[in-house]
Amino acid sequence: MQITRTNHILYFTTLVCMVIALTGCSANRSPMPEGLLHEGQLPEYEYIRFYGDSAPEKVAMSKLMHQWALQEVVSDQSDDFTVLSLSGGGADGAFGAGFLTGWTSRGDRPVFTFVTGVSTGALIAPFAFLGPEHDATLKLLYTTFKTKHLVLNRPIGSALAGDSLFNVTPFKLALKAYVNDEIINKIAAEHRKGRRLFVGTTNLDEMRPVYWNIGAIAQIQTEKARQLIRDIILASASIPVAFPPMYFSLEINGEKYQEMHVDGGITNQVFAYPPSVHMKKTLNELGISRKIILYVIRNDALLSKPVQVRPNLGAIASRSLSGLIRNQGIGDLYRIFYVAQRDGADFNLAFIPPTFQADSNELFDPAYMAKLFKVGQDMAKGTKPWHKTPPSDFNPQQ
Repeated sequence: MQITRTNHILYFTTLVCMVIALTGCSANRSPMPEGLLHEGQLPEYEYIRFYGDSAPEKVAMSKLMHQWALQEVVSDQSDDFTVLSLSGGGADGAFGAGFLTGWTSRGDRPVFTFVTGVSTGALIAPFAFLGPEHDATLKLLYTTFKTKHLVLNRPIGSALAGDSLFNVTPFKLALKAYVNDEIINKIAAEHRKGRRLFVGTTNLDEMRPVYWNIGAIAQIQTEKARQLIRDIILASASIPVAFPPMYFSLEINGEKYQEMHVDGGITNQVFAYPPSVHMKKTLNELGISRKIILYVIRNDALLSKPVQVRPNLGAIASRSLSGLIRNQGIGDLYRIFYVAQRDGADFNLAFIPPTFQADSNELFDPAYMAKLFKVGQDMAKGTKPWHKTPPSDFNPQQ
């Protein structure tokens, strides 16, 4: 698959990074002191997030699991424990959106216990979490939106003096319109039933994955909490330099600081639950006996189309970083697969077929996304929509 979208972003990211390095320009903020990086808490919030690379006894995950076990959903022991993991991929998220709608048509789409999302997967996740009644919204978002509906070009002078190439005001307005109070109230209601929705961001100061419990935040029922949810989703999708980072205010000993968060794909292209969490063992300790089923939708083809790279800095950097992102995503899939084997979970993977060769004419091209949406939709309705292991080779015909 030709990845014009990724090359476009990476080229300009490289260019802007080089210019910023040469000019020394930077935006002002109040960063966390290095000695206090692990101690910050968001005022008014507790147990709403944890590091994705920490052992459960050092984070809120164990508490979250106990809270989950106390909810009414555990009363029906016949249900499976299902996890849906949605990866990053920018406009290629049209594949995942289409796959979900096709899965609905297929008739065996479950009510997921956990839903996790990164980057474009974070945009899909709330609607996937709430179920098939929101398939129409996914189709609208991933087949009609153009680049201008989400981002605006910034003057080069403003970009160099600031923190991004694009202005994302349209993106913020779209989030407020679609992840609205009604959607957030529905997420809160499902959270009270014991279901969980997590969105991943990257704390750029610490360079660590952070998983946010969106349902727990939705419970707070304030405008500030609702906006925090939108900010987390935007942060998860904020490609560094191309999009501005999100700044989350913290307080330590009366002093206020800011964390800088960017695209969750910087640290994880996709995640299910931290490898340090032995899910089967944890559930057994809580008296829960369920089959664990992992569904992973990777919004990528897992195969880089051969190209003749031009011998210039931009082309070399673009191709190299594109490969880094793609192969990181493959590594993430193998990590989830081996964790699933350890926990006796049923692993299921869907990804863009490498034979898909359509090209995108802009960052978010509705014609391109509509084609990819249909590919996902048709795949989900097919006879064998899932791979039971990550690919053992990367034959384009696989």
